[in-house]
Amino acid sequence: MFGGDQAAAPELGRFERMYVRLLGYPALGLRIRAKAILPLLHRLPDPESILDAGCGKGVFTLAAARAFPHASVLGVDQSPLLVERNARLAARLGLRNVRFLARDLTQMMARARFDAILATDVLEHVHDDRDLLRRFFEALRPGGRLLLHVPHVTRHVFGGARTNLMDIEGHVRPGYGLDELRALLVAIGFEIELSAYNYNSVETLMNDISFRITGGRERRKALYAFCFPWLLLGSWLASPLRAEPGSGLVFLCRRPAAAAASAGIGAASADAYDWIADQGG
Repeated sequence: MFGGDQAAAPELGRFERMYVRLLGYPALGLRIRAKAILPLLHRLPDPESILDAGCGKGVFTLAAARAFPHASVLGVDQSPLLVERNARLAARLGLRNVRFLARDLTQMMARARFDAILATDVLEHVHDDRDLLRRFFEALRPGGRLLLHVPHVTRHVFGGARTNLMDIEGHVRPGYGLDELRALLVAIGFEIELSAYNYNSVETLMNDISFRITGGRERRKALYAFCFPWLLLGSWLASPLRAEPGSGLVFLCRRPAAAAASAGIGAASADAYDWIADQGG
């Protein structure tokens, strides 16, 4: 079950551990995103070095570490508390190919360090999203992939559309249009291998109900624990439905094998190890 590793998290009680072992990680939006992201993650061509940028509780970081046991996987988040928590979780799981560091992605200075970068619902939290994408471009080795998920600028439910959620902590924009984000990535130098909508109408509706319960935070846990299995079942049954347009976007991008450095970053870039070491790693 996806996210079942989180059952070993040090902060969980006995019932919570049992619940996660049975149902997987109980965050509906993340589970919907995972249905689009994991197939693309697993088809990456044997990366040796993976960055999970803005890793949160490390659900995708740990999934990458298990999918590619010979790769070096780095989860980066701004929160030292989350990083410490994730490191303890990885140690409990006996995963030796993954580590976690507290870093500010907007200050990342890395040149050709990673074969793959995963950024799941990160861009909408960053004011200068173009600069962050340039930093991702520089941090990738030639031929490396960026796997990106963001919210669409509008939420779509059975033909109705409204502006995407802005009352989520840290969001500086509601999301992106498909053509808008594709143009931004191409302008930076990425080759687009796949661009698609995610979150069909039923998945969006299930996610809306989830958000009404929790407010995007870990609250009303008992009510959410009761509702989550049914919301997950509803979204799973709706998986075959088309998400076009959908309430999310997923991109798989490639840094060309002979790509030039992005303007404004390349000359100042340091090796990724230095970016880590200079900040106490």
